[in-house]
Amino acid sequence: MLDDLRALVDLSRLDAELAGHREELAGVPARQAAFAEERSKAEERLVSARQAVVDAEQAQRQAEAEAQDQEAQLAKLENQQHQVKSNEAYTALLSEMEQAKNAISDAETRVLEAMEQIEQSRAALSALEGQVRGATERIDAQERELEKRAGSLESEIAALAARRAERCAGVDAALLGRYEKILSRRAPAVALVSKETCLGCRVGIPPQAAIELLKGEEIVTCGTCQRILIREELAASTSA
Repeated sequence: MLDDLRALVDLSRLDAELAGHREELAGVPARQAAFAEERSKAEERLVSARQAVVDAEQAQRQAEAEAQDQEAQLAKLENQQHQVKSNEAYTALLSEMEQAKNAISDAETRVLEAMEQIEQSRAALSALEGQVRGATERIDAQERELEKRAGSLESEIAALAARRAERCAGVDAALLGRYEKILSRRAPAVALVSKETCLGCRVGIPPQAAIELLKGEEIVTCGTCQRILIREELAASTSA
């Protein structure tokens, strides 16, 4: 019976390692998706920064065009000064000329503001391009490492599964079935006992259970967590 229990301890360790590897492998797609999302967000920031430059350049061209239009209008109005024959018409003409001059001044101010915005936007774009380049290189390296790790996990899982099959072959079928049933409800299915306490649930075991464990003549399970029990000092010599 002790050999069977030790075999179950080894099997439990293998199952724990397998579960950890499988969980890590199952998380690979989520990590890959996170990398893809990070790339996408970085590209979105670049698109936004590039658009800021385009918008500023467009604002400059629009302001320059408006200034030119108003300058042409002002020149036309100035040429009309000698054709005006009444004070009322002359006053109206002067008002229009003043409006054109104000419009020219406003457009020129917006040209200068747009030029400043272009400079700032280009500087921000350049800095962002450097940041995104660095982030992309980092993501590339992480993706390569993740791909390598996924391949390693698959190989390790296959090897562990083969070792598990070998270990199962040496365990009594009825006992193995009992183990598998417990494992389907909770893991690990085997718990060590130290100082009359189940280390699976941290609850003390009854004196009778402790006596049965010392006899080693039958399988003893924890009354609280239902795990198969083995004394810690007896399991210490097992190897996974």
